[in-house]
Amino acid sequence: MILSFHPCFTADHQIILGDRLLGEADRNLIRDARAVILPQGRVGRIFHECLKADVAMFPDYQARHDYPGKVGQSRLFETFQLPHPGTFRWSGVDQLKEMARRSHEFPFVVKDDFSHEAEGVFVITGPKSFKSAIDLLALKKQGENVGFVTQDFVPTGGNVLRSVIMGERVISYWKRPSKPGQVVTTISKGALIDHDWKPDLQEKGRKMAQVLAARTGINLAAVDFVFPLLKEDPEPLFLEINYFFGRRGLGGMDAYYRLLFEAIQDWLRGMGLNPRTVALV
Repeated sequence: MILSFHPCFTADHQIILGDRLLGEADRNLIRDARAVILPQGRVGRIFHECLKADVAMFPDYQARHDYPGKVGQSRLFETFQLPHPGTFRWSGVDQLKEMARRSHEFPFVVKDDFSHEAEGVFVITGPKSFKSAIDLLALKKQGENVGFVTQDFVPTGGNVLRSVIMGERVISYWKRPSKPGQVVTTISKGALIDHDWKPDLQEKGRKMAQVLAARTGINLAAVDFVFPLLKEDPEPLFLEINYFFGRRGLGGMDAYYRLLFEAIQDWLRGMGLNPRTVALV
């Protein structure tokens, strides 16, 4: 039996939890399932119940669970020996304030642990911008004991390669600055999507995303890479992994769900299960 918790995919059984908690009937279905299709949001309790039942899941969110946030991802990159900018982890604003300047040369980057779309990302060019970032983070966190990472700044001209892992397939495109001098580039803030620029580097990024997938089991995520473009033949450096990501670079919502549907069917087929059991609605 194939069980789907995803609102866009039906299977032998489909459960749309919404805001309610898992009930005993839901748990029984999980225990009876041979495969479970997870949603991308509100996945924690479902994931843990599937782990207890030892049932196969798509997507594979083990790495998302074991290495949460940017602090966790920095550990993942170290554990699986994946190339990334020089990174340090900090337990709170006070430790960050005391130690970060001793660990990096200017410029460097400060990242809030669970920020999204560059909201908690600061490029530190000197003491003044470092103080401004610390003051903003201290105000935002209000004494919470939350983590941060700091990273060496990689000169990219604002260009970031996104490689999207969709099952066994990897699709890449560039996020490029929409105005001169833009350093932090996100699609939500007007970055340009470019599928054609520097195809040789795109190929390197796709291959490195496949290395990540093979080592960690990750089979649905958008992986961002930076390249030190001042070098003659630059290699990709892992920047971050996004498990919930925008779809515009993949052709929009409909194209995304078609790709996801194909990935789920391939996954089921690989386990000897009938992919026709699942339908995109």
